[in-house]
Formats: sequence, structure tokens, C-alpha cells
Amino acid sequence: MEDRELYMRIRERIAARPGDLLTVGQIAEIATDPEVEDQVAQIPVGTVQGPLGSLQVISTLDVIKAIRKTNPDLRVFPFGPAAVIISVDGPKKQSNLWSLLYFALIWLLLFIGAGMALMNFHADVGMAQVHRTIYRLLTGRSVLYPLPMQAAYSIGVGLGMAVFFNQLSRRRRAEPSPLEVEIDCYLENVNKHIIHRAQRQGSKEGGKG
Repeated sequence: MEDRELYMRIRERIAARPGDLLTVGQIAEIATDPEVEDQVAQIPVGTVQGPLGSLQVISTLDVIKAIRKTNPDLRVFPFGPAAVIISVDGPKKQSNLWSLLYFALIWLLLFIGAGMALMNFHADVGMAQVHRTIYRLLTGRSVLYPLPMQAAYSIGVGLGMAVFFNQLSRRRRAEPSPLEVEIDCYLENVNKHIIHRAQRQGSKEGGKG
């Protein structure tokens, strides 16, 4: 295997069950000579430890050490994250009535909270008076409840949100919405924080030793 090269990209996050034996092929994507790739993919790296719902971090250096232990002449070029995050999960549970009720309750709370936020904003800026003024300028009549103006405004708010979140575009499947981009950024920051926290804890334990 002299002068052979292996290119490896560590995955950001994977799911596994307690006690599972993790291999290089599960933790990373690898590219090398075909006769070596299958053998390297089966190299064990570690065992999943910890209770359900916990997180385990395996650094790229640990993966490289496992590869070099069985293939000392193989040159490894790592790419991607500095570590992989393992979510310790159990067997998936089927949705039951309680989970559906819980989802409905969360959705209701978010719906009410968003509605209250909009109403408070409109009350702070005096939106009702603005609608009355615009209605009087357009029609020449002063009314207490300009319903046509309020109905058009409500529909416009809904359509504006749909357009902003890319729900009406034909490119919806090819182009992510701003909300999806923000969620991806949030998940990326969470993964970085988990990795940095595990590295800090490892440094403290090493310093004590």
C-alpha cells in the first residue's frame, strides 16, 4: 500500500444505537483505490456509549489513527468537520395519540403567539388609524371600521409571507427558502458548539491527568 492516498470527508452528524460498533465507512465518505476502499470502510473506530438522547463526539484524528493502525503506509487527507457527532437513538417509536396531541398543542401555542405579536405591533403603531386615514383619502368617507382596507391588508400580509418564504415560486424545490437557510445555519452553529465543548472537556481531562 505504499504511496497510496485516501481522501476522507467526515460526516457532520450520524445516528446510532447504544453499543453499535462504528466503522470508518459509517463515519466518513472515503475515496481511494477500489481494492483498499472496502477494507478501510470496515475498520472499527469506536463503540457508541451513553444513554438514549445523549451525544457522542469522535474527532477526525481518532478516525485517522484507526486507519493508520491497520494501514500505516496509507496517506490520509481529511476534509470537512473536525469531528463527527453521534446522536444516541433507540428504535423509532410509532406516532400515537399523545404525540399528535402534543404536536397540535405546540402548533396552537405558536399560532396564538404569532397572532398576539402581530396585534400588539399593530396596536403600538396605530395601524387601525392608518387604515381609516387611507380609506378616507381613497373614498372620501370616514368610517370606524374600513373593512375592505383591513381585508386587503390581511390578505397582503399572508401573501407577502408566502412570497418571502418562497412558497409560491416554481423554483421552490431547487432553491431553499430563507427559513431553511436560517435553520441550516442554526444547526451548523449547534454542531460547532457541541464539538468545541467536547474538545474543551477533553483538554480539561487531559490537563488533570
